[in-house]
Amino acid sequence: MRKTMSGAALAVIVLAGGVVLAAPAHAAGSCSDPLKNDFGVTIPGPRPDLTFYVKNCADVTGTKVTGHSFTSWRPVDPQGHLDEKRFASFVVTTRIESRVSPTPPLDQDKVVTSTSCDLTSLVNKHVNYTGNEDEWENPPNRCVAPSATFDDELWWSTDSTIVYDIVGDGKGAMTQQLDGSPLLH
Repeated sequence: MRKTMSGAALAVIVLAGGVVLAAPAHAAGSCSDPLKNDFGVTIPGPRPDLTFYVKNCADVTGTKVTGHSFTSWRPVDPQGHLDEKRFASFVVTTRIESRVSPTPPLDQDKVVTSTSCDLTSLVNKHVNYTGNEDEWENPPNRCVAPSATFDDELWWSTDSTIVYDIVGDGKGAMTQQLDGSPLLH
């Protein structure tokens, strides 16, 4: 059975004798744990190896689903040539996905919106970058997918993929699939 008003009730507020209708009162959010969503990258030569951490977040506010991926990194051992270029490319693709059921199989995920963010120059410029996603409206290490229209019959999440190419390793582009945010409904 379909829920009414997108799963949210309209709030009626009486102020100074007037009636104001507020927007739907539905708001929820969830993020993956960046400490469980990490991966290591071995850099050849005297440049330090890096560990990357990714926090994928989905939010539902009113009739919109938004999602972003927040990427940070640090050297495994901060020795070596910190100023040398490490990546020929480093691209994060963030996806807002929906599914009809909260249970597997995972192949039932449908990509609703996505975007790709090129972090190559940021990753090459900083050997250690945590940033603070609460500090800025849109920090340079946050990849934001276009918002989607919320449907309360579906389960929603945000996930990401990083495709990177290490300078001098001879392996070409590598793909790292990351865990998505917990499901929202």
